[in-house]
Formats: sequence, C-alpha cells, structure tokens
Amino acid sequence: MKFPILELNKNFNSLNILHGIFSVFGDFGVGKTTFALQTAINSAKLGKFIIYVYTKPKFPSEKVMLINKNSEDILDNILFIQTTNFDELNRIIFNFEFLILKYLNKNKTKLELIIIDSITNLYRLELSKDKKEKNYNLNYKLNQILANLAYLNEIYNIEILVINETSRKTVDDLIIDIQSGGNVMKFWVNYNLKITKTNILNERKFFFTNISENKTIEFFSNLRENGFG
Repeated sequence: MKFPILELNKNFNSLNILHGIFSVFGDFGVGKTTFALQTAINSAKLGKFIIYVYTKPKFPSEKVMLINKNSEDILDNILFIQTTNFDELNRIIFNFEFLILKYLNKNKTKLELIIIDSITNLYRLELSKDKKEKNYNLNYKLNQILANLAYLNEIYNIEILVINETSRKTVDDLIIDIQSGGNVMKFWVNYNLKITKTNILNERKFFFTNISENKTIEFFSNLRENGFG
C-alpha cells in the first residue's frame, strides 16, 4: 500500500505487507475519499491489483480522473464496485474469497489491496435509537464484515484500508471524536488515521496511531485539486 503522504510511508517502508486493518476517519469534506483514491492509484502504479468498494450514491469519477490525469491504463489494475445497501456490502465482502481465488486461477492475478469507502455510512443510515434488536443485528453484520476483512489480510496477505466516519462521545463531560462503529471498530482496527481541518484553507492535520505500539504521531499536508501533497 503506497500512501499519498510521505510521513506515513516512512512508517511502513520496511514492511512488505501491512498486517491488520488500517482505518482512516474524519468529518465530511476533510479528504478521506481523496486519500483512499490516491492510495489505490499509487498502489496500482506499482503493479498491484486492487478492489475498491464505494458505498455512496454518486461515484467520484471526476475525482478519479483529476488524481490520475496522465495514465488511464493504471485504472485497469483497480476493480471498482459500488453498493448503496448494507446487506449487499456484507454479501460482497463475504464473497471476496471466491473472487480472489477466481482471479488467481483464471488470470494468475493476485489481489493485493482492498479498500472500503466507507465502512459505516450505510450502517449508520440504518441505526435507530428505538430499535435495539435491529441495532444488534447491524452490529453483528459490521463485526462479520471486519472479521472477513481481517481473515483475508491474514490468510491471503491482502492489505486492508477502510474509510470511516466520525462520531461524538461524551467522556467526563467532554465531547471527544471517535470513529463510527464504536467497540466493533476498536476491536478489529490495528492502525488509525484521523484527518482534521485546520484554520488554514486546504491544510489538513493528521493523527496517525499504531494501536499495538500505543504510539501517535502528528503531521500536516495540503489538500489540492488533484489530492494530497
């Protein structure tokens, strides 16, 4: 996985495969999808085959073209899948193993990166304060999705990048930002990248946490028309 931010790549240059789930989260408009698309395109340029699942109604085709102006053939290495239904997202990810084996057997192509953008927006649309049983089932499905992704990472050495939304939680009378999905996400995610806006137009602040090492670093990058950098 090749990120669009040099500071992140420094942390993973020594690794052939990123083990565990990498989650990027932040508020609307901070550049999460841009970050994910840049990562997909950068990785495709290295010859990696990628699946990119997009879960919102309007696929950002204009953004893809802005990021990848000069080498359209690179997009042949990326399989884009769009879904706007949480149950369908669950089925798609459940069937990924069959797709992996099909590509491996038929095309001798190894899948190396899966990106889900976003992992919880469809989940959040279906949550309801008054329907505890429904919420329990939604949490179960979210847990299933992440478990399947973790399995693919471990068994097939496929890197996993998920884009997530921000939720708010009150702790000791203070409102703090957490990623949507609560304890389910907390259990499965190995690396967190939070993106926030600053007082400077187009500047973004990043908080990267390696959870196993309990280590967080902070850095900045500018978000331009054709992506971060």
